[in-house]
Amino acid sequence: MKNYLIIILSILFLNVSAQETDFPELIGDRPDQTESAFVMPKGYFQFEDGFIYENENSFVQNISYSSMLLRYGLFKNFELRFVTEYNKTKVKGLSDVKGFSPFAIGTKIHVHEEKAWLPQIALLAHINVAKTGTSSFMQQFHSTQMALTFNHTLSDVWSVGYSLGVEFPSEINYSIATYTLVSGFSITDKIGAFIEAYGDFSKYRHADNKVNAGITYLIAPSLQFDFAGGFGLSENSADNYYTMGLIYLFKI
Repeated sequence: MKNYLIIILSILFLNVSAQETDFPELIGDRPDQTESAFVMPKGYFQFEDGFIYENENSFVQNISYSSMLLRYGLFKNFELRFVTEYNKTKVKGLSDVKGFSPFAIGTKIHVHEEKAWLPQIALLAHINVAKTGTSSFMQQFHSTQMALTFNHTLSDVWSVGYSLGVEFPSEINYSIATYTLVSGFSITDKIGAFIEAYGDFSKYRHADNKVNAGITYLIAPSLQFDFAGGFGLSENSADNYYTMGLIYLFKI
């Protein structure tokens, strides 16, 4: 794994140094939970990946060694998305469980361009494909997530994003509503920061509310590193988590 990461990072840095500087603006969907309201430019790929360590409680830890999202601008206002994770769950007194989560495919579609008080709007939809991934994390039926995501540019250094969505899990027969609200700030041309509240709720279970914050560093026009962490506010929320990762924009 260590050698693999070194090779990947070396390739990224070599490609960055060889690229032209007139790249489109890099806008990622990590490390916050609010998906951006901006669609990938036509013909461009964006690779987003990160490490996540979550303390669910004092007995259970969830580790994602790779939470990969690959985005591709297929048309002017339409992107394709592929998601997968390699996870490990550690439970005190039991053997660790590890492997790939179900693969997800999806799309993001441009709905409205930001104009005056009207926000930038995009529609997202994902399908978690049944019977994919490692047997320990495999689900027997497809599950889906959909959301409308919004963005307001309030000034040259301040923006606000939010989303409203719904999930239809695989193994239960009710839907779950989701929400996010993030405030982002540009500290310098290369350094950004955010603070965010997010969660989900359903009439059939207790709400799960969380907050987080993080920073991003744009090392080159097509390469960004990030770090974030957060904690739960509800009784059934995970205690805390942190994540670090990168975003790489490129064109074949």
